[in-house]
Amino acid sequence: MRVRDLTLSAMGGALYAVVGYLSWLGVNFYGVRFWPAVVVPATFACLYGGLVGGLSAAIGIFISDMVTHGNALLSITVGVPSNFLGFYIIGELAGRDKYSVKRYVPSSVLGLIVGHLIIGFGLLAWSQAFPLPFSEKVTPLSLTAALSIAFVTFAWELPFAILVVPPVVSAVRKSTKG
Repeated sequence: MRVRDLTLSAMGGALYAVVGYLSWLGVNFYGVRFWPAVVVPATFACLYGGLVGGLSAAIGIFISDMVTHGNALLSITVGVPSNFLGFYIIGELAGRDKYSVKRYVPSSVLGLIVGHLIIGFGLLAWSQAFPLPFSEKVTPLSLTAALSIAFVTFAWELPFAILVVPPVVSAVRKSTKG
């Protein structure tokens, strides 16, 4: 990994955390926050590739989790892997050299599905022994609840990813061409 990629990942992570915190609005579903900020790592993934997109998402969600619920172990075991893998997939399938809106849409759908299934099943496992964010007691989730978490949070994020990222990527690409 180059220094440039590390720098972009750190910048993307910081931006993801700030935009996520400012756009969250206090809305959550089983502790998973409303998250239009997906546009940040998805944009970084498309512009700079899967590794930068995945790392920016992992860094950003960890920072944001520490500010909102403060549970580092939950973030490292569920939030960080789900964000890294989801945006890594987007970047690898639609990013950098091969980006087009036609490639981006199915790539973002697949990346977000994978990420949200990790969240849903991760919280299912977590809830068996620990309280979920914004809860005081251990309340084990059911399989139906885990799938609901995956579906609802996917549905919250997909419109932002599909409608916002392509024009942003296009504008950035136009502005950086000689």
